[in-house]
Amino acid sequence: MGLSTRQLARYLGVSTGFVSHVEAGRKGLPPALAPRLLVLSRLLPAPLGQGPPAPPDPAAYDPLAPLPTPEPALTGDGPVPADAAPAAEPLRHRLRDCRLQLLTQGQRLTQLQARAAALALRRRGLAQLQAATGPTEPTEAARYARWLGELSTDLARDAPDPAGATAARLLLAARVAGLRAEVAALEALSTALPGS
Repeated sequence: MGLSTRQLARYLGVSTGFVSHVEAGRKGLPPALAPRLLVLSRLLPAPLGQGPPAPPDPAAYDPLAPLPTPEPALTGDGPVPADAAPAAEPLRHRLRDCRLQLLTQGQRLTQLQARAAALALRRRGLAQLQAATGPTEPTEAARYARWLGELSTDLARDAPDPAGATAARLLLAARVAGLRAEVAALEALSTALPGS
């Protein structure tokens, strides 16, 4: 559901270190915490719980994917005539610059996509927790409601402008796609230069 160790510990009323120890098998789960975990475990996707199936992971940028094949019109059918050939050295410099930009921008896009996927998981988890039937005992119900409010606050703090972040990620994806196409065209052109 996208919960951090800190958020889960806050709900259970224990320290983050204790949660880490339970997850690693170094400590057992006290029976008093079982009802709280049962509320959450029912929401997990099958086979662990009874919640809805987990959505598929969105396609992410793969920096190791092969570059696209350039359009034939960009490369011609054979070697470039010497009188029409661009200067080889500026072409090689541009190719190196584009490759470096592609590497750095591609890494940044990968980071932004991973962050967006984590935030989307948290949003879905929060919506699922809010829609679920919480504890029935009044003290536990109040605790659960307070915790859901804290989760909403955490999410709003971590993603203050979701639309702006999405726009920035899509613009960067377009920039990376353009760089990939330019690198492929420059590579094809450099191999067609006389003397290559």
